[in-house]
Amino acid sequence: MSVTALASKQSDLFDFAPPDGLSDDELTDRVVGYASQIAALTARFLDLLREFDDRKVWSGIGIRSCAHWLSWKTGMSLRTAQDHLRIAHALTDLPRVSDAFAEGRLSYSKVRAITRVATPDREEELVNAALSATAAQVERLVRGIAHIDRAEDEAASRRIESSSRWKWNDDGSLAVTMRLSPVDGARFLAGVVRSEYERTRTTGDPDLELPADTQHLDVAAASPDLWRGVPTDISGAVVTMADTARTVVAMPDFAPGAEIVIHTDAEHSVDPHLDAGPAIATTEVDEAACGGSTREIGHKRSRSGKRGVALTFGRKRRLPTKALLRVVHARDRGCRHPACGRTRHLHAHHVRFWSHGGTTDPDNLILLCSTHHRALHNGDFTIRALGHQQFTFHHPSGTPIDTAPPTTAPPGWRPNTTIADDALEPIGGGPLDLGYTLEVLYGIWEWRDGQQSAPTAA
Repeated sequence: MSVTALASKQSDLFDFAPPDGLSDDELTDRVVGYASQIAALTARFLDLLREFDDRKVWSGIGIRSCAHWLSWKTGMSLRTAQDHLRIAHALTDLPRVSDAFAEGRLSYSKVRAITRVATPDREEELVNAALSATAAQVERLVRGIAHIDRAEDEAASRRIESSSRWKWNDDGSLAVTMRLSPVDGARFLAGVVRSEYERTRTTGDPDLELPADTQHLDVAAASPDLWRGVPTDISGAVVTMADTARTVVAMPDFAPGAEIVIHTDAEHSVDPHLDAGPAIATTEVDEAACGGSTREIGHKRSRSGKRGVALTFGRKRRLPTKALLRVVHARDRGCRHPACGRTRHLHAHHVRFWSHGGTTDPDNLILLCSTHHRALHNGDFTIRALGHQQFTFHHPSGTPIDTAPPTTAPPGWRPNTTIADDALEPIGGGPLDLGYTLEVLYGIWEWRDGQQSAPTAA
């Protein structure tokens, strides 16, 4: 086949027709068809990934795990890489889920949800339910199953494990979700009540007004009936609890995460912002300054326009001060090696060695984890300081170590013609009756368990 004919054939397979030239029906067919192809190709990718992890092909200097390698080499976030690996290994024991995935009939979102609760005994019913439901309905179903399973496990073990999670919202607010065991919950609420007392005892809260004949008494000695219990809105009390711990509990002089760190710009060209958090108003900066354990880190702009820290010591001292460590930590956030990112067991390294005339300043200091620090001194890679707090990493041959290696499609790849264009479309569909569905599924599973445990006739 000629090169021109091959290019034309590949163009047909890849369907490079401009989207704006397609009709609505053609555009719909291609969107759904390509989604099915993506599902099938993702299934193949996870199959390869499982083998890749089992063989530990990812092993290398400073590479902690397959997820870490994926995050560096393929541009995934660490959380996404961990999800891919979890699913890849879970599919080993779920042949029906794997087959439907490889045929493009189950999307990655559905498979990700199913593998959280699926077992070999459950997968047939879960696949059937997923094929006729949307991804959102599958998520709801899986959450319901996980809730029931957790309740049964906790009832059997008579123990509830406390858990929590937090995240910064897009609007700059912090969202915290907690699930506490009974005793932990009681301890938390007791702390809330005490913190609410501390927060409101001088603010004129109606609950603090004493009867006329007891106004001479101190509030702390008032009747226990003074308090109505846990406040409905506990946010203020929780912040007071945090402030108390933040100002009372002793910490090392350099303890990232244990202080309120606010980054400011001397030229006021950017808004102040919390360390690894959202921007805040100047009034909030003043508010934070009123409390203890608060630290501001100033930044300046170099002649090149790049922002950096302003603390330098040159050749006056070899070891960086705690103040310099703080600003370098705020800049690097962890090990700077492109294939790392560890945030613990970090060393401040002089890129140009102190013994060779290197200076102790941000242009020559960089954070490395203990593994990469050792590897550097063993000659496994080198670092070059470019000035203005910019650094590059290189293999022993001198070639750069990519911070984000480019990802490209394999040559000659084409869509799998065995995957139906409408493979992903739900069969049937309609609203999900979660209660009824869970009742049916658990009825089937309990019946099956009873059949398997029933004694066989002699």
